[in-house]
Amino acid sequence: MSTTKSLRLAYLIPAFPVLSETFIIEQIKGMVERGHQVDLFVPAWRGLESLSPQLEYLDLEHRRKSIPVPKGRIARFVSAARLIARKGGFNRAYLDALNPLRHGKRAFNLVQLHTAASFLHAGDYDVLHCHFGGIGIVGERLVRSGAVKAALVTSFRGADLASHYPRRPTHFRELFIKGDLHLPVSADFRRRLITAGVPSQRVAVHHDGIDLKRFMAVERRLPDGLAKLLFVGRLVEKKGVTYALEAMAKVVHAGYRAHLTIIGDGPLSSSLRAQKEALGLGESVLFAGSRTLDEVAQAMRETHVFLAPSVTAATGDQEGIPTVLKEAMSTGLPVVSTLHSGISELIDDGVSGYLARERDSEHLAEHLCALLDQPPRWAEMGRAGRRKIEREFDADRLNDDLVERYLEAIEGRLARGSA
Repeated sequence: MSTTKSLRLAYLIPAFPVLSETFIIEQIKGMVERGHQVDLFVPAWRGLESLSPQLEYLDLEHRRKSIPVPKGRIARFVSAARLIARKGGFNRAYLDALNPLRHGKRAFNLVQLHTAASFLHAGDYDVLHCHFGGIGIVGERLVRSGAVKAALVTSFRGADLASHYPRRPTHFRELFIKGDLHLPVSADFRRRLITAGVPSQRVAVHHDGIDLKRFMAVERRLPDGLAKLLFVGRLVEKKGVTYALEAMAKVVHAGYRAHLTIIGDGPLSSSLRAQKEALGLGESVLFAGSRTLDEVAQAMRETHVFLAPSVTAATGDQEGIPTVLKEAMSTGLPVVSTLHSGISELIDDGVSGYLARERDSEHLAEHLCALLDQPPRWAEMGRAGRRKIEREFDADRLNDDLVERYLEAIEGRLARGSA
């Protein structure tokens, strides 16, 4: 199915912008540049200061259609009353939003009601695209209650399937049954969705893409004795930073001259810094804190090896296919990661990088030492990684594919409605 029609798209996103979720920005860019209308419904709106000035043309602030929820309880009730009156009284969407059997205590914080009102005031859309499975549950209820009329598309990227679904499978039941299209980011996640009961014809792997112009391949000079390693990500358990530090200690104590820069912040920041000192890593590891997208891209261009030792967290939380790995490979970096979730779908072990066992710092260190012993191979591995990204993870091509996915979802919904 193809069309030249401009689509009216609603993106329902838990929080925006989030620096680690560049893939959402890439999809917004892609749809706007293709002439489609994109409106943003975001319960937790954050400042746009961290984004590149080059994105100003997207006018993201004016695309925001979610009605802010006042902080105080009284202010929330006054706001809710005004919204209900403005729309001409109670309707099914508001009753659903206030139903404690569906939402528990959250029904009384009125966030659900404000979300329903946001859509009722915005009108209908061709597609409601929910970014992450948890918010997809909200999207399904909005469609079911009539707050929005649209084909329902949901992207699944990590914790939603790996952690949230196993703990609360009944919460996902209606979404899995009634969603028009489910977009997992890996073949592994596609299998999980079908096993969970999603009709296979409504599941399609759709990778999150990379802007190949922002993350261009660069020729790196071989190190003059000091190899630069880089980690980028939130300092949370599933990122496996504790094993990166253990591996670095083994590498440094074996006599290799190597330096690891850690870009990112998170709840484990203090404990990881303490671990660094306990391991005697001193100036061999730098915690650089959070950085902008442009600063991350620059750091990748100045690095020799990228490290991403992802693990399954105690909660079951997992990666899908980490975006930073794709970005690093796009710049021509050889990578060392783990046999985790969909990562093996991205990295060809021994070709574009190395894959270690999860939570195995010894195995990580072996791979790092193997790379540090063979600097001439870095460019070859980097080129292999870049080719992989160009073939399968180019945001421009994937955004063309996404438009086709939207059209298929619209057509499928119409067909099921007619039936």
